[in-house]
Amino acid sequence: MTAPPSHIDDRRIWPEQSGPDLNTRLHAASLSMRRLIARTFRSGTITTDDGVRYTPIGHHSLSRAMSKRGPGYKDYAVDFQDGQSCRIRVTPHRIFADLTGPRLAVEQHLLEGQIRPGSRALILNAGTGDTTRWLAAKVGPTGSVVALERDEPSVQFARTRHRLEGVAHEIGHMDQLVGEPDQAFEFVLMPRDPDPRAKPPDLEALWRLVSPGGSFAISLHNDSPLVPGLARAVSSVIEDSATINITTLRGITLAIAHRPTRLPHA
Repeated sequence: MTAPPSHIDDRRIWPEQSGPDLNTRLHAASLSMRRLIARTFRSGTITTDDGVRYTPIGHHSLSRAMSKRGPGYKDYAVDFQDGQSCRIRVTPHRIFADLTGPRLAVEQHLLEGQIRPGSRALILNAGTGDTTRWLAAKVGPTGSVVALERDEPSVQFARTRHRLEGVAHEIGHMDQLVGEPDQAFEFVLMPRDPDPRAKPPDLEALWRLVSPGGSFAISLHNDSPLVPGLARAVSSVIEDSATINITTLRGITLAIAHRPTRLPHA
């Protein structure tokens, strides 16, 4: 009589291949894959309509990188239409409209109809150039724009991304205006500074640059301590015959002062 076989160890090499463990692991793998695809999509290469390509560096998406849990910046490799390339770093103070949308979208909306074609315009805190491009479209081919920005990488990017006739992207701020003659511009824009530690703007120095019939605009975040006294501050540097309009939209306050046109001599 044949003896019964001894006990066989039934442990498997892949015990998860059967039973509820398999379903659990498959679900976890599927969830991980969906997260990976979503993360890749959110942080993938972006190509603009005119052919500028932004390739992310690092695995964080832009929103994650700029969140409290992220490093506070996001790097991209940029390839331009003409074959040039560069590397940029998005920060809370350095915004790129192709990736985030226009930084001054509210100001652009509020200033519709305020800028005459053919004007010579000045913008400070010009950033990476998208608002300068918008301003250049408003003054048209017979106008010109001087854009001043303190952040050198922003200016370098603007000179390549927004290379336009009649537009000068310059490194600097108020100090660059000392040599400008009085009433040199038909439109002056001083948008909110992305750095909350920035000094209050010198309104008198800016107003002297506005020509007869021209205007000056300044914007602030509504929570800025300068907002309550903005109308008074602007009034203190303009002549009595000038007019001031204060508008608020989506957390932004915009003040526009118009210098009257001089009457011809009799």
